[in-house]
Amino acid sequence: MRLYYFKNAEDLARQIAGALGLDAKLVEERDFPDGEVLVRVEPAREAILLARLYPDVNKNLVKLFLALDALSDYGADRVVLVAPYLPYARQDRRFRDGEPISVKFLLSHLRQYPVSHLIAVDLHKPYIGDYVAGLRVVNVYPAEKYAAAVRRWSVDVVLSPDAGSLHRAAALAELLGVPYNYFEKFRDRETGEIYMKPRGDVSLQGKSVVLVDDILATGGTLVDACKNAKLLGASAVYAVVSHCQLLGNAREKIKGCVNALYCTNTIPCEYSSLDVSEDLAKSISAIL
Repeated sequence: MRLYYFKNAEDLARQIAGALGLDAKLVEERDFPDGEVLVRVEPAREAILLARLYPDVNKNLVKLFLALDALSDYGADRVVLVAPYLPYARQDRRFRDGEPISVKFLLSHLRQYPVSHLIAVDLHKPYIGDYVAGLRVVNVYPAEKYAAAVRRWSVDVVLSPDAGSLHRAAALAELLGVPYNYFEKFRDRETGEIYMKPRGDVSLQGKSVVLVDDILATGGTLVDACKNAKLLGASAVYAVVSHCQLLGNAREKIKGCVNALYCTNTIPCEYSSLDVSEDLAKSISAIL
């Protein structure tokens, strides 16, 4: 078994290869002036392919499929694909008639190659792996690392910005030994203003709150939750997010509200203090 990696994932590749005692080989990449791309990978019967697909998602996906095609053509029997952040996972169902289920499309194309497993960190929805038969999807959620990061703040409650991330809040809260909940949105019938509050009769007065979510894109959802938590009396609000894209003016929004932000290095940024290479190595080891 050999570990192949794309250049933008070299930091993770070195840590994973070292933990597993594997030889790590760089996938050669070329970008042509007209926008086309080319890759080269050494043939192998069994391979681990590590691909950091964000940013430049569409170009990196083409490179990934070219690498998989080359491995397949040269007789690879088994490929374990490691994609720390899986793009297109947010389109996990049809929101309007005529739309594709984008993540199903992506997974079904992976299945055309000898990909036995897909390992990803904190998939948008856990059920994504059920879309394609024959492809084992491993969803890594490094809750222990999240708990270690925020434990210093004497957390009182863990909240998710909506019901969709409640399972994330539950996993972190169990390790911290604190309650968890999620925000519901309400509209003021007189002013039309939308506000948020935790589901049920939950007081945040004087409490230290941790918000948890999978993706931080523009920051709107997280900042709305943070502002409403403080309006409800929270003494401090911290945030743990798996994939921090930080688009547009998200950094300014976050700095204006959240007391501290912790992100993983699935998408490197200045907040990527949580290294998931050990968690990925353990998941790989479990299936080899």
